[in-house]
Amino acid sequence: MNHYNEYQYRDLLIREQDPYAEKKYRLIADCLKDKRSLHILNAGCGSGELSFLLSDKGHRVFGIDPAEEYIGLARTAAERKGLKDCVFEVSSIENFTDKDQYDCVIATDVLEHIEADYSALAKLSRLVKPGGMLIVTVPALEFLFGYHDRELGHFRRYSKLTLRRLINSQSLLEIRILRYFGFTLIPICLLFSRILKRSYPIGPRTKGFGSAMKKYVLNFLLFLDSCIPMPFGTSLLCVARKKQD
Repeated sequence: MNHYNEYQYRDLLIREQDPYAEKKYRLIADCLKDKRSLHILNAGCGSGELSFLLSDKGHRVFGIDPAEEYIGLARTAAERKGLKDCVFEVSSIENFTDKDQYDCVIATDVLEHIEADYSALAKLSRLVKPGGMLIVTVPALEFLFGYHDRELGHFRRYSKLTLRRLINSQSLLEIRILRYFGFTLIPICLLFSRILKRSYPIGPRTKGFGSAMKKYVLNFLLFLDSCIPMPFGTSLLCVARKKQD
């Protein structure tokens, strides 16, 4: 495993202890709260945390990721949890050959990893059934691009303008929601990724006052973020509906 993959792998392993990742997954699940028994494609599923959350809510989830290590983790966890409606396969978006279409296609922090994001978005759009949904999250605000982005292999961060332009490149997609979140985390992102040039202060679960305080502070910031609408944030959420033929 090369240096870039090692950093990405470590970042993936801390998702269960990351309140920000949990908030993001809850936001996505809330977009589907009125839906029942959807067939969902989770493109770039990582180790499966979002897939498990959606499966617990009664949906059938098919997850793909190009990294064998991540799919191995997802399959092991799904088996341990006894989840029968979570299936995982090693595949990139570009090489995915499934002819099926899905009620909902989700790409969580995926498009920034793909140089040809317009062609990837076109592929995702084709995989959505007419009347179905496409849900995308991406890192936001180009001026925040720094150490963390480079180590994760990001090509870009997005603004509302650039993400809207990307989604609108597919004429059958209608944007229903386009919003920033994570406004309160902008100072943390600037400090660690741009100034200190080091990873964010979230790591494997440890004991002690310092670790508990970090998590408390982060949870408090995220609580504020959910209470007060803000014009910017460290991430963008887009929910689009595919028009009927």
